[in-house]
Amino acid sequence: MWAGERIAFDDLPERIARTEQRATRDRLYLAYLEAVDRLNPLYERRLAEWTASGNPTEAAAKAGDDPRELAVSLERFSLISETPYYAALRRYLALIGIEQGDATEADLWHVVRGGEWDGWFGTRAVTAGLAAAGRPAADHGDTTGWRAAERQLAGGDAAPESVGAAAVGRAFATLVGSREWLVDELSVDPDQAIAFADFATFVRLWRLRRLIGQLMYELRLYSTDEAALQRAYHQGILSGVTGVLVSEAEYLIGLDGPLASATKIRSTLLAGMLVEVLEQRSGTQWWRDPASAQLVDRIGQATTREDVLAELGYDDLDWRPVLRQIRTRLIGEMSGYGGPNITTRAGTRKV
Repeated sequence: MWAGERIAFDDLPERIARTEQRATRDRLYLAYLEAVDRLNPLYERRLAEWTASGNPTEAAAKAGDDPRELAVSLERFSLISETPYYAALRRYLALIGIEQGDATEADLWHVVRGGEWDGWFGTRAVTAGLAAAGRPAADHGDTTGWRAAERQLAGGDAAPESVGAAAVGRAFATLVGSREWLVDELSVDPDQAIAFADFATFVRLWRLRRLIGQLMYELRLYSTDEAALQRAYHQGILSGVTGVLVSEAEYLIGLDGPLASATKIRSTLLAGMLVEVLEQRSGTQWWRDPASAQLVDRIGQATTREDVLAELGYDDLDWRPVLRQIRTRLIGEMSGYGGPNITTRAGTRKV
């Protein structure tokens, strides 16, 4: 119950994100965290079921998909992406009058919701944009707003049928941050398209960095049974990679399954690799090229990561395509941000 209104628990994060007044947002966020803490015994039982037969990390390693190797390979991405991420984070928090060191995850939810951009993403425009990209709107799904457009580009809320289909969905979802798709298919003003592409790319980078933090946390989560230590790991690691204070109360609620973060990261990297190949072969308007559709179809039918890599001409996962796409779409990166001033989590310093 909030101010006399009954709100479904699963709807609370969205309600928090669209709350404009910070004081009200903070109070609602604290109420949400209290509810999460009361539900944690349920999540703890679920965790016990996941680990009843052993450490999921060891099981994945024995199956030939060691998440620890993935985490090590992403260390350099995390390091290189830190400067543009923290520069963008400070820019967007400043727009709502908050300094980065004073921000909570609730403040970041409010920023990345991006409701002010939804005017460009009406149902008619989104439906036309989806059709141009060969992604018909799902039968049951919202097509109003940029996040709805992103979900529809990804194929809706239905779970992908294969590794290849997941990569294809995530690749199409990146079109929501493509200046060319925004201008050509949604008739967004070019200057506004550049600004929105910057925003969408910041959200994309935040999501990936948070997934990496989630993986780092999971690798520690399954190695101890001490709840206090698990909670501390969650708050410390996730706060460190996102640059805002993440509550320890949420140390179990965000887990979709054992090492689901690793699966999502791999799919995200494959999608970035696919987009790079499509752009190399067909240009930045690749969705209009029939040859792109053929490659997308072949990738979508691939049932293993190895098949996707072989089709794309890679030997292994590569995070560099994602980083290159981020660098070309962030305004700060394009304008030379980080030249005379270097911005990191510690602050801004002259060089």
